[in-house]
Amino acid sequence: MFKHERISAIRPALEAIVGADNVRTDEAEILMYSYDAGMARARPEAVVAFTDPAQVAPVIKLLYKNGIPFLPRLAGTNLSGGTIPLKGGVILNLSRLKKIRRIDTGARVALVEPGVVNMELQRALEPFGFFYAPDPASQKVSTIGGNIGENAGGPLCLKYGVTSDNVEKLEVVTPEGEVKTWSYADPGPDLMSLLVGSEGTLGVVTHAWLKILPLPRHIKTASAAYSSLDAAMRAVTRIIGDGIVPRALEAMDSVSLGAALNGKTDPFPRGTEAVLIIELDGGDLGKVKKDLDDVEKICAANAATAFRVAADEAERELLWAARKGAYPAMARLAPDVLVEDGVVPRPRLPEALRETREILSKYKLTAGLLFHAGDGNLHPNIIFDRRDIQEVKRVKKAGYEILKSCIKLGGTISGEHGIGVEKRVAMNWLYGRDELDFFRRIKAAFDPLDLANPDKILPVAADARAEAAPESLADRASLSPQARSLVDELRLRSRSGERTAVTGLGTRLKADRIMEGAKTLDLRSLAGRAAIDRENLTARAEAGLALEDFRAQLKEAGLNIEIPDLKGSVGGLIASKVWPGIRELLLGLEVVTADGTLLELGGRTVKNVAGYDAVKLFCGSMGAYGVIIAATFALSAGARRAQASAVEPAAWDAFEPDDYHRRLKKALDARNLLNPWIYRTTP
Repeated sequence: MFKHERISAIRPALEAIVGADNVRTDEAEILMYSYDAGMARARPEAVVAFTDPAQVAPVIKLLYKNGIPFLPRLAGTNLSGGTIPLKGGVILNLSRLKKIRRIDTGARVALVEPGVVNMELQRALEPFGFFYAPDPASQKVSTIGGNIGENAGGPLCLKYGVTSDNVEKLEVVTPEGEVKTWSYADPGPDLMSLLVGSEGTLGVVTHAWLKILPLPRHIKTASAAYSSLDAAMRAVTRIIGDGIVPRALEAMDSVSLGAALNGKTDPFPRGTEAVLIIELDGGDLGKVKKDLDDVEKICAANAATAFRVAADEAERELLWAARKGAYPAMARLAPDVLVEDGVVPRPRLPEALRETREILSKYKLTAGLLFHAGDGNLHPNIIFDRRDIQEVKRVKKAGYEILKSCIKLGGTISGEHGIGVEKRVAMNWLYGRDELDFFRRIKAAFDPLDLANPDKILPVAADARAEAAPESLADRASLSPQARSLVDELRLRSRSGERTAVTGLGTRLKADRIMEGAKTLDLRSLAGRAAIDRENLTARAEAGLALEDFRAQLKEAGLNIEIPDLKGSVGGLIASKVWPGIRELLLGLEVVTADGTLLELGGRTVKNVAGYDAVKLFCGSMGAYGVIIAATFALSAGARRAQASAVEPAAWDAFEPDDYHRRLKKALDARNLLNPWIYRTTP
């Protein structure tokens, strides 16, 4: 059956669900949905628009039954080709689903449909004295559904977290047309967070419950000018390292600044090469002013040529208009702009900037450099003309080299723009084959026929490996002899089919819960001293390290981790999800699967949307998906803030796996070798 025939065969059924006017196959509609804000192009076979969220599930069920690919689309502002239909099929146009269903200031939650524009939500919340933290530069047009699909960030995520930290619950239509509602606080593995950043490849969001926050009583905004980018970056590292947590800490170079201020008065000294925008907020005006004074001293000590505090709201808005308007301003300088989105550990920003400038010079390209400096997230905006084939080749080569530079410096290939189609090949440089295979298993568990936004995120056969895979985790110096021994033991058990009970300090897993015949694997030997990166404010701790010992080691270094005073081990904290707030602090995991395969997931950067968020999937996994051997956390400097108490979860045997928990168990541990009583029969 030809492609046009497969749509015509089901058209009457589609029209019966959404109405005849909402099923479009005319050429104008097809052309409009054959591109997005990225560079790639591909034609759909049809566009289906929705007027009610209840229509989404029956349409997807129909498409799945007939083997027709589909993908959700809203504003199309993503910058990695995530919403173009590489295998034809149907575009699911969700843009009319734009109702704000409820604003509950008592529970601090807003319930919205996916088509709600980010800025419209902010405007709706403001009269109630609340705001929604993720604020991408595209917030005037980008939607909540798109923000969830890309795990969008924005300037405020430095203090308040990215989208995945601000979503409480999701209603999702699975690729087979089932309607599921998942929360990060649900018992067991975190399925909700796996959907955030999945770019429509695991399901379609139809409702979102979002965390809303009270508007801060006091906001102070300042700018600091520098004659060099390096000096500006040194100031950034010092500000964060001194325990000051700005609401936002942004940077732009002279090219971006010139484009944004075109035709306007330049308030900065002649010779300015970089500008920091520093914004502080809080309920205590004295504390905000003190932090601002400290920031000014740090900037002065790092060779700032000017420091100016916005005198009023108009001056503050002018600064932010320059920052958020820099990308469209660059777009006015040339027909096209490629926006890269690499991330490096914050202290490596000066190196990343130097290498980026060298790469741009090598390929004779012009770019404005914008970055969420507090997060180590770099956005070179490279201007070009796609009609010049040779220039396009240079731009693509430069983009890839910038991403490789970020990887080399310990970073990642995307902090908030996603992978889509345009960064698939770069996934080969970031991950080894085992990690990519792990992601493929997740995709297959949710979408066995590979119909939901196919060929996105994960490399396909055409994405040739440009270089050798990253070194095996087993070869890395960070792996202790005790961890290596544990890996070898699991491999031996896998060969013989021996079942394993993963145990630690015994704080939550009691002996009477362990299934008869399961041999214990004691993680208490994984208790080496934590590797603390004072400058980057991160620490890697082995799974068996007692939390009280971990806190004591951090205190010695003048640091802390913002978790309640819990007992138990590092691995137990994550595996039990005794405190769901761990999702905001957990950056990376080293995991060994049931067959002894080592995986490194996440990393040492506070932003990372390269691949599925499997780090959060292991929160609440209870050792049944894999054995956590080490974790990397975000830390805080200065005094430890008071934390809400944690509520101990119900006994592990009270957890009732969802069908998708079982699918993942089958994909990741088909023989049910790890903690087998949780999934009592082989899935």
